[in-house]
Amino acid sequence: MERKTVFVIGDSVSIHYGPFLKEMIKSKYNFGRTSEIVDGDLDKPVGANAGDSKMVLEYLRDEYNKGTTYNILLLNCGLHDIRIDRVTKQIQVKKWEYEKKLNLISDLALKMSERVMWITTTPVLDVIHNRRNEGFLRYNEDVILYNSIAENIMGKYQISCVDLYTFTNSLGDDIYSDHVHFKESVRALQGAFIAGHLLCNR
Repeated sequence: MERKTVFVIGDSVSIHYGPFLKEMIKSKYNFGRTSEIVDGDLDKPVGANAGDSKMVLEYLRDEYNKGTTYNILLLNCGLHDIRIDRVTKQIQVKKWEYEKKLNLISDLALKMSERVMWITTTPVLDVIHNRRNEGFLRYNEDVILYNSIAENIMGKYQISCVDLYTFTNSLGDDIYSDHVHFKESVRALQGAFIAGHLLCNR
C-alpha cells in the first residue's frame, strides 16, 4: 500500500519544527510542504512560509484549480494575521476577515484532503517581541483571540485541532531564539507533540 503524505501549510514556526516532525513520522508517513525552505528574513512570507490567512486561502485556491489533492493536510495561519503596524497601529487581518478566510480555507481543505488538522498559533511574549525598535508589533492577547476564533471554526467543520499554543506555553519563558521563534530544543518538542497526534489518531 502506498504511503500517505503529511503536507504542511504553515508559518515560519512550522519551518523550524518541520524537520523534527518529518523525522518522527518517517516510519509511517512521507512529508511535504508548500515550497522549498528560503533562507533569509523569516518575518517575510515567501517560499515555505505560507503567511497570513489571505495567502493561505490564495494558495489553496490555486492548488484546487490545478486539481491538487492531499492525504493529510496540516494547516496553520495566525502569526502574520495579528501583525500590528508600528505607525498606524492597524492589525494586518481584522477579526472578521480572519473568521471569513478560515471558513473558506476549511471548506476548501476538506474538499482537497482525506484528513485535515489545524495547528494553533504559538505564543508571543510581548516584552520580548515588542522591545525591538523596528518592525511590526504583536500581542499575545491577539494570539489567544485568533486561536479561539480558529478553534470555533474548526469545531464547526469537525476538523481536529492540535493545541500547539498550550503545549508551547507550558514550556516556560526561556524558549525563544529571537522575538517569536524558538530554540532548537523547543522545536524538537513541538515536532514530537504534533507527531504524537498524527501517530496516535490514525
